[in-house]
Amino acid sequence: MVYFPDEVVENIIGFVKSHRDRNAVSLVCRTWYHIERLNRRSVFVSNCYAVHPERLHVRFPRIRSLSIKGKPHFADFDLIPAGWGAKADPWVESCARACPDMEELRLKRMVVSDECLKRVACSFANFKSLVLVSCEGFSTNGLATIATNCRVLSRTRKLEDLGTGSFVRGYNAGAFILDYIGDDGLRAVASSCLELQELRVFPANTRLEERTGVTEEGLVAVSLGCQKLISVLYFCGRMTNTALVTIAKNCPRLKSFRLCILEPRTSDAVTGQPLDDGFGAIVQSCRGLRRLSMSGLLTDNVFLYIGMYAEKLEMLSVAFAGDTDNGMIYVLNGCKNLKKLEIRDSPFGDAALLAGMERYEAICSLWMSSCNITLGACKSLATSMPNLNVEVMTEAAWSIDEADEEANNAKRVEKLYLYRTIAGPRDDVPGFVTVL
Repeated sequence: MVYFPDEVVENIIGFVKSHRDRNAVSLVCRTWYHIERLNRRSVFVSNCYAVHPERLHVRFPRIRSLSIKGKPHFADFDLIPAGWGAKADPWVESCARACPDMEELRLKRMVVSDECLKRVACSFANFKSLVLVSCEGFSTNGLATIATNCRVLSRTRKLEDLGTGSFVRGYNAGAFILDYIGDDGLRAVASSCLELQELRVFPANTRLEERTGVTEEGLVAVSLGCQKLISVLYFCGRMTNTALVTIAKNCPRLKSFRLCILEPRTSDAVTGQPLDDGFGAIVQSCRGLRRLSMSGLLTDNVFLYIGMYAEKLEMLSVAFAGDTDNGMIYVLNGCKNLKKLEIRDSPFGDAALLAGMERYEAICSLWMSSCNITLGACKSLATSMPNLNVEVMTEAAWSIDEADEEANNAKRVEKLYLYRTIAGPRDDVPGFVTVL
């Protein structure tokens, strides 16, 4: 197909919709690279600081839809201090200049001001869709400007159920449920939504003394009745290895499995053992798994399982887990497709951080907070990997330029955010962030 006329190749590439496949197409040869860049209409930017907006528009001058992510994922758990960054203004300004035919803008975890929304409303005559997920900084005034000026704005979907604790978005698509429906409610979902592909169960109340919610029994019931599940996000008060093994057996098609046990380091509710074997069963049975979030009592063994079996894993989120540096090393050595690694409140230290240096060029980002890493290790990493931005954050007032370098390097880093970029250090760094 390389020898086909450019017009034929252009028509064929037009049918390729996946961002991953489009990226692969652009690497075939120079001709395909240029055809693909001019043919690309939709672009996804996983980190707003990974590339300059202007450079994006030089590469893809005819885009109509742009999706951008800002703050790291753990911002959803209030682990990113206010004022960290991720403003949407530079992106909107650049789009206004380079892409007047923009039709869709999707922003996640970004700071979006009313002025920014006004610029969107006044710059794109054919604007049809605005999606803001976990964004901040705007008011109803900004949204009113969008509604008033964007005459071809697409209608939002109608809520099918609101007020009973559940939001079911089409029985064959996904169920979004608050956990006070209990295990019996999930059994009803299992019996009536046989084609269900996505399940999200959120906590109605996170206060420990008032929790009722769901248990492992509800999720097991759903796995029995809805064996076409692809994605699960499940907040619960307890879990067992037996339940996880059953879920893994019933739902081998899972691509995303996120389990949050509300009390950290909770063991198997029946045996009192770590949940290593249960999550090990998930990664062994669900060979297409791309995203995994783990909680509960977990040792280094679970990371060994992940490194051995999670061949396609792209994103791993871990909290309160592991025993030694070996746990993180198992993952970095074994998961060759890993793109994002997020770790909090775990014992991994400098040895684990520096052991993965050869892997960091291939991943998009690494987040570590409340771990055992030091400033010296972070500085060493930044020196060895010039194509990465290495940012450290601290709440206490201390300087990294003290005369006593040895004492300075031994200081513990509260938060580390490492990400691949072709834009260099960002120019909106707040005072509590230091770019090494």
